[in-house]
Amino acid sequence: MRKINDPDALKRYMDAHRLSGLFDRKTERAMELFSFDRGEIICSSGDQLMHLFLLVEGRIKVYKVLPNGKSILIRFYNPLSTIGDLEMLSDIPARSTVESVNETCFIGISRQAMADTANEDPAFLRFIVKQLANKLDTFSNASSLNLLYPVETRFASYLVSITSDENGREQIEELKTSKLTEIAELLGTSYRHLNRVITQFARDGLVERKRGALFIKDLDRLRALSNGNLYS
Repeated sequence: MRKINDPDALKRYMDAHRLSGLFDRKTERAMELFSFDRGEIICSSGDQLMHLFLLVEGRIKVYKVLPNGKSILIRFYNPLSTIGDLEMLSDIPARSTVESVNETCFIGISRQAMADTANEDPAFLRFIVKQLANKLDTFSNASSLNLLYPVETRFASYLVSITSDENGREQIEELKTSKLTEIAELLGTSYRHLNRVITQFARDGLVERKRGALFIKDLDRLRALSNGNLYS
C-alpha cells in the first residue's frame, strides 16, 4: 500500500465519481488517496482494518478462506465500491480476504477520522447504507451461485465477471493456465473438473486455449450460460 500525496488527483477521482460536494467538508478533508499493486492483499480475514476504502480505479477480488484451508470466491468489485464499511461501523475484524486484481486506487478514511468526522455526517452515512444494501444483494446472489449452480455456470459467470466491456475479446491475464488450480478452488471444484469444463468450452467455441493462457471467444454466449448470475 502506498499513500499518494496528490490533492489534484484526489479531486479528479472525487469529481469522476460524483463525490465532490456530496459529503460534509470535514469528511472530505479527512479523505486520502492510496494505491495497491496487482496481486497485493488489501486485507486478510481477521485483520483489524485501519481505513475505510472507496475503490475509485481498478478491480478487486473478495474471497473467503475456509477452515480446511480452501478458498471460495465471493465476488469482484469495480468502482465505486467500499471496503471496510461493515468492519468500521460494527468494530469487527475483516471477515474476508480482499486482493487487488490489477493496479488499484482507493480513497481512504482512517478509523480515527471516521470516529471524528464521517460518522457524524448524514450524507456519508446514507452513502454507506446504500453500499451495504448493494453488498447484501450481491452476496445473496453469489451464495446462490456457489451452492446451486453447476461448475459450467459458475465458470461462465467467473469469465464474464472478470472481462471488461472494452477488453472482452482480449487475453484475460488472470486466466493463465498456471492459475487454474487457484481458480478451481475459488469456484469450489477440482482442477480436473475445471479442466474438463474448459475443454468443453473450447470445443464449443466459447474460449480458446493458446500460449499458456485463455482467450474469450464468445462473450455473449458466456453471458447466456451464466444465467445473469455474476460474481460482480
